[in-house]
Amino acid sequence: MTDDTAALDGWITDTEISTRFPYYTRANADEVGPEPFSPLGWSLGWMKGCIPGVAKGFIAFGVVTADEFAVDPPEVFGNWGGYFYNQLSLPRVMGARMPGASPDAIDQAYFGDHPGVPDYIEHPDDENPEQSAKLAETMGWAMSTPSFPEQEEASATSLRIVRERPDLSAMSNAELVARAREVAGPNLDDAWTVYCQSALGSSLGPGAVQAICAAIGRGPDAVKLMTAVGGIESADAPSAMWAISRTVKNSSSLSAEFDAGVDGLLDRLGDADDADTATFLDQWTELIATHGHRGPNEWDLRPHSWTTKPSMPLGMIERMRHQSDDHSPTAAQERGAAERVALTTEILALVEGDAEAHGTLQAGIASAAVFYKARELGKNSCIRLIHEAKLALMEVGGRLTRDGHLDDPQQIFMLVDDELDAFLDDPSSMIDTIRERGAKFDHLHTVEPPYIVGREGGVPPISSWGPRGGRKAEPGSVGDVLQGAMGSPGKVTGTARVILDPSDAGDFGPGDIMIAPTTDPSWVPLFLAAEGVVVNVGAVASHAAIMCRELGLPCAVSVHDATDRIPDGATIEIDGSTGTVTIIALP
Repeated sequence: MTDDTAALDGWITDTEISTRFPYYTRANADEVGPEPFSPLGWSLGWMKGCIPGVAKGFIAFGVVTADEFAVDPPEVFGNWGGYFYNQLSLPRVMGARMPGASPDAIDQAYFGDHPGVPDYIEHPDDENPEQSAKLAETMGWAMSTPSFPEQEEASATSLRIVRERPDLSAMSNAELVARAREVAGPNLDDAWTVYCQSALGSSLGPGAVQAICAAIGRGPDAVKLMTAVGGIESADAPSAMWAISRTVKNSSSLSAEFDAGVDGLLDRLGDADDADTATFLDQWTELIATHGHRGPNEWDLRPHSWTTKPSMPLGMIERMRHQSDDHSPTAAQERGAAERVALTTEILALVEGDAEAHGTLQAGIASAAVFYKARELGKNSCIRLIHEAKLALMEVGGRLTRDGHLDDPQQIFMLVDDELDAFLDDPSSMIDTIRERGAKFDHLHTVEPPYIVGREGGVPPISSWGPRGGRKAEPGSVGDVLQGAMGSPGKVTGTARVILDPSDAGDFGPGDIMIAPTTDPSWVPLFLAAEGVVVNVGAVASHAAIMCRELGLPCAVSVHDATDRIPDGATIEIDGSTGTVTIIALP
């Protein structure tokens, strides 16, 4: 980059630090924003959709009242240097107000054992009897409701918007922008209001289950009681991909086409007329229609999805086709469910003499199932809406590229929402600004954002941020036991494969254990090519843990610096019930 890095000390989407809720963290933020958000992705999708919805969700859940925090500037999330930051102070207020909870318990549920989280400092307004009463009411509901109809309705609404998508190619640029603003603004706002409540509710049941299991000396069994609950929407995509991979695996003609590479694969198959190809193409069409919104960094408008870059899911199917049939997700779910039912009966019998513990454990197990399903429904609802805006804006970007106004379609995401109308009126007027921002945006991908920002010292200037990945932990040695947190039960031994990008998994396949910084739903199909999963961050309710429990894979979460400390190619054993990773042999 030729620009003076000092010019980056103020990025266009930087937010203000809240005076009331002053601490923000990258902990658990990698699942949402592992890479910097584009200016348009943040100024439209987040400022106009996600953030207002989250604020309303916190109010509806009972954490705060409407006059306790502001939305402009946003106080529910932060963004510096393009990087997404979770609020740390606001959930702690929920811990202070929630009966039976605490700020420390909230930290554990949301951030695991990750080091560097600052100590909680009590604020005079944290205690609020009226909100505590409201939270007690919400907790009672979350621990007893058999379903969350509002989340199911929000999911149905997002699916309807997708299915009723107009012909984008027939719309004017102004109409496309208006559609993007509608689905990534008011529609996303509504979806996030409900999803926020699902996410908050998903910590209650698991917390109760873990506490009671630990109290009776059966701590490692807690994750087993929340395994293979079924109905987790994010598990549907890998199941669909698994079916496609079996079609490929069992067809000599399709296998030969995949052997030739995924680039140009769909074009080559379009010229074939055999039955295997017809089956594959039908399955593929259904996969993209239902799950085409998936992709890396899918909470941002800019990155490609499976729809806009089909080589990504095709590459995952390519890896998956080499896996043996006994890794079927359906079979794994059935085995896990049977084990869960048997263990539930056993553990409940152990506390049968304690009516309170028995009732709480029973309610916690049921609540975990309800809200794990709701959380994944909510996540998919939001991503579908972001994807609809993405498709509309990519159509505009493609036209302007063909007309010579942009160098590539994704450059349109270097604008902020308030600039779009003027840009469409005179595209040539902003191309230099767009190119300059693009160069700075590229640079932001090369630096490491601070882990915590807050009241003391504010946000360090971007020019002082170190290189991305510059802080490397020392690789482990034979015999080292890396302690993480329980994710998904089971023990497995295999070859460690460090994967930093789900679209670049190399020759990852059978016999391998995936070591990742974190995962979002776009990673899940790779799980079916794995024997187990280890992630740097997360907790029992994080995405990797929930998905592995549905797919029957051992998983250890919050294994700090696992992608540095576990050498690629090492033989390791993971125990998902205890969160341990043992290095058996070096490559």
